[in-house]
Amino acid sequence: MNPCTIPEIPIDIQGDNRWMSQHERHVSEAKEREPDVIMIGDSIIQKLQSSPIWNDLFEPLHCLNFGIGGDLTQGVLWRIQNGILDNIKPKACVLHVGTNNFGNTPDEISEGILTIINEIKSKLPECYIILLVIIL
Repeated sequence: MNPCTIPEIPIDIQGDNRWMSQHERHVSEAKEREPDVIMIGDSIIQKLQSSPIWNDLFEPLHCLNFGIGGDLTQGVLWRIQNGILDNIKPKACVLHVGTNNFGNTPDEISEGILTIINEIKSKLPECYIILLVIIL
């Protein structure tokens, strides 16, 4: 079985419950706001919110940032299945994930990303999905 397609809470290496705390904050934000755009992924997505362009370009789009640094396809899939997409109807979802799956093959990572896309489509059938990739 491909580990990139199995939803999983990551091991809390730092011992500070950081990943779960961020997930819970994202779920809370999703309940409180009505985003037109959501961004889901790893640190590349997460760090957008602290960049100078966030307030100018993304905030006017009613955008929520669901990025968590270090996240893998497994963690993103778990978060999607456990609350971040509940009760919201965004028009678009920007997805960037797989960068941290360096222990997996490209085929495994691709399958994990497709699993995430299918899960998003099943929960948000009217939502456009924009997949960001890093080209080497």
